[in-house]
Amino acid sequence: MPHVGGQKLKIIHEYQILMEESDEQHQINAVEMTRRLKARGIPAERKTVYKDMDTLMDAGVDVVKGDHGYYIGTRVFELAELKLLVDAVGASKFISQKKTKDLVEKLTTLAGKEDAAQLQRQVVVPEKATSANEKIFYTIDVIYQCLDNDKMMSFKYQEWTLTKEMKPRHGGKIYKVSPAFLIRNDENYYLVAFDGENQEIRHYRVDKMVSAEMLEDSREGIEQRNALNPHEYARHHVSMFAGEERAITIRFPKHLVGVTLDKFGTGIDLRPDGEDYVKARINVAVSPQLYGWLTGVGASICFPDEEAEKYREYLKRLIL
Repeated sequence: MPHVGGQKLKIIHEYQILMEESDEQHQINAVEMTRRLKARGIPAERKTVYKDMDTLMDAGVDVVKGDHGYYIGTRVFELAELKLLVDAVGASKFISQKKTKDLVEKLTTLAGKEDAAQLQRQVVVPEKATSANEKIFYTIDVIYQCLDNDKMMSFKYQEWTLTKEMKPRHGGKIYKVSPAFLIRNDENYYLVAFDGENQEIRHYRVDKMVSAEMLEDSREGIEQRNALNPHEYARHHVSMFAGEERAITIRFPKHLVGVTLDKFGTGIDLRPDGEDYVKARINVAVSPQLYGWLTGVGASICFPDEEAEKYREYLKRLIL
């Protein structure tokens, strides 16, 4: 066939057609492929389709020759995996409603024709607060650039006002930190970083960060950052609120063993305290959020004495 319009891109279009429209139940033969190509403005003959299919196979693409035509055998994601990804995107409250729908649509393109239709039928995108930061993906990109290039970053940090608006904290102060890692906790995304001004590790909700930029300065606090363990950090900071990290012993009803292990991990020390109660030794940042969790499940602090007393004072203030 002479080189007419679209011939150089023909095999690319054939690959796209197979990815978007084929699976084992929807095989595409050479005649059907030529029709689809012509609909895209690309003339084609059956013999060139056969040759192109062989070329795709030789290139490592999992094109399968079935009884009724060709189809993509194995995809990057199975349907169940795509469902998990879609559910995770939908459950992420820091992703805006519009961005959630965009991401779900992109994820469905990774499935075959029948699976994509099934995925679209089953997907329910929950309504989300309109306050989600649309620029969060840009901020995340800046963070990863800093991690890849060993650079510090700057940003403004927002907070809610009584008028339900998000405004920069401390009059628009520019925060300068050395990123360590990103972590997801309690449905939010956090940057854990070394704060050179205060010489300590701190964390920041990514959806509250705006005007993020990578700086020319190299990251600081290498010893502090290297000492961090992402899983331990998330486990020790209940709801990601800051506080003095202490080793404490808590006491709770025996039937809450599973709840406690889910919250603090299976590495904590457990021991029975009578027939109906259990004591657990945990390392955690002591904060009002920890107290709130303990109160909610009916647990108490029994050691050390000063932490037990602080918790009792907290409970007294609640009922006054």
